[in-house]
Amino acid sequence: MRGEILNEFLEFAADSIGVEAAGALATRPGTGYEAGGRYDLADLIRLVDQVAAARHEPRATVLTSFGKHLFRYFAALYPTFVDEAGSAPQLLAGIETYIHGELRKLYPDSDFPRFECAPAEASGLTMSYHSARPLADLAEGLIRGCIEHFDDPVRVERVDLPGVPGTAARFVVIRERG
Repeated sequence: MRGEILNEFLEFAADSIGVEAAGALATRPGTGYEAGGRYDLADLIRLVDQVAAARHEPRATVLTSFGKHLFRYFAALYPTFVDEAGSAPQLLAGIETYIHGELRKLYPDSDFPRFECAPAEASGLTMSYHSARPLADLAEGLIRGCIEHFDDPVRVERVDLPGVPGTAARFVVIRERG
């Protein structure tokens, strides 16, 4: 887990539970998170669980909310990726080949989740998420954040796939008729 993701989670926490409460979250003793540093997934899960307890919400809800927040952060940080897409399904369809491909050039030691994308009926998209980390809820939030960004008339259906919970899911992005 990159330090910049953990730092952005702390920003999300400040917006979510207040600056004072977020300041009291248990971060790494003394050092905080260096943006380019690599940290254990347990650091993120510990922070998520603390925010979940403060908000009286399940971990999954907090991860999904953070995913939406994280999409806005990524859109501001990497506007070229977003600006070149005309819709959420178009951007999402290129996540594995274009977006992760470019990010691998910047962060060659990162372990990105894998997305297998295929067209679905009526200009939709099927995305299969696979990761060693149980962050399908975060992925769902990123997808939903993308849809909100483009204000696309689409909905998302999620099916968790067999295996360790949160490590594999299928997301179907369906264009609404109307």
